[in-house]
Amino acid sequence: MEAVETRGWRWLALRRHIVEWFKSMALALVLAILLRALVLEGFWIPSGSMRPTLQPGDYILVNRLVYRIHPPRLGDVIVFRYPRDEHWEFVKRVIAGPGDVVEERDGHFWVDGSRLRQPFASSAAGRGSPGPTVNFGKIPPDKFFVLGDNRGNSLDSRFWGTVDAREVIGEAFVIYWSRGEHWWDVRWNRIGHWIR
Repeated sequence: MEAVETRGWRWLALRRHIVEWFKSMALALVLAILLRALVLEGFWIPSGSMRPTLQPGDYILVNRLVYRIHPPRLGDVIVFRYPRDEHWEFVKRVIAGPGDVVEERDGHFWVDGSRLRQPFASSAAGRGSPGPTVNFGKIPPDKFFVLGDNRGNSLDSRFWGTVDAREVIGEAFVIYWSRGEHWWDVRWNRIGHWIR
């Protein structure tokens, strides 16, 4: 009789542990979904338009919450929906915001009459600048002028205009994984780099 009761108590204890485990897993899943939907999202970088800051094969985390607190700032690396096709997400750097006047002279960018000093940007050779001097004009309210750091190989605001604030997904802030051409080619030296 005692052996039967002991087995019964063990079964109840095991059942209680299983139920608690499932509750914990369900809570973790709900929190993960909420975290991804409201705070963080991961993206993969397929092109070299943001070299040297981001390389093809980098995986980045994007803070989705930060721009609910304040608008994108000059120099921020943002992920946004491509203005010509919302099914695509692009990553570029903000160089001008609402009210700023943007001009390009011989491959250098000027905002409100001051030349931008951007040590992270590579030259404008290649696709580059459409001409020796281009005045992009005053940036409208709730719009941002964005460029790829690899100026000579970037499809950006020079070609399709500004990004609406509503299309901004968030700020890219860290590389959490990076691989080369093959899946086994892990670039360990890039993992954990903050994006500036």
